[in-house]
Amino acid sequence: VELENCETGADANANDECRMAAAADSLDQYWDSQMSGYRLPGVILYSDYTDSACGAATAAIGPFYCPSDESIYIDTAFFGTLSRNYGASEGPLAQMYVLAHEWGHHISNLTGSLQQVGRETGASSGSVRLELQADCYAGAWVRDASSTTDSAGVPLMKPVTQSEITDALSAAAAVGDDNIQDLSGQRVNPDGFTHGTSEQRQRWFLVGYQTGPTACDTFSVSASEL
Repeated sequence: VELENCETGADANANDECRMAAAADSLDQYWDSQMSGYRLPGVILYSDYTDSACGAATAAIGPFYCPSDESIYIDTAFFGTLSRNYGASEGPLAQMYVLAHEWGHHISNLTGSLQQVGRETGASSGSVRLELQADCYAGAWVRDASSTTDSAGVPLMKPVTQSEITDALSAAAAVGDDNIQDLSGQRVNPDGFTHGTSEQRQRWFLVGYQTGPTACDTFSVSASEL
């Protein structure tokens, strides 16, 4: 992923799009080292509206991964919405977590896990397992991000701080099913879950962060272990 005017770490620190470009480079290098048969997903940053092979991409939909064109779609205004409407941190790693989570869906697509999941809902549904797997994969990338280097051997990211981990966990919690239902004035209804609770999303991020991607098989654990 290359964007004009995104050449230095300072650019990534100052600009959301440059930050996404830097994170995408790191994610690509990381996953290329982790699995055979890996291929780079597309990353489309847009404003308000664009088309995808999965239909219209709009700000109302939020970030998503489209398996039909193996691309990630992110409206850059989403980061403000995540903070303003759902209480997430606006820290850099919170934003990178969003990209890393969608990248995780790409990995699940490459491994075949994504194809196992239909439109079912519920606390232990395939939909929830898929989302928690993406959270775990995001954590796994963060674990090794500072040791992922470019072709010249230069680290693509600085070591993450505990404060930044807290930011990422804040973003994971913000998009928990129970938090979203509660904020929308609904009662918390596990039968309608599609992404997992705030607690589960944070916990699986930390499983990946502490252990690595081999611990991210959310499809083989029992409902009580999710």
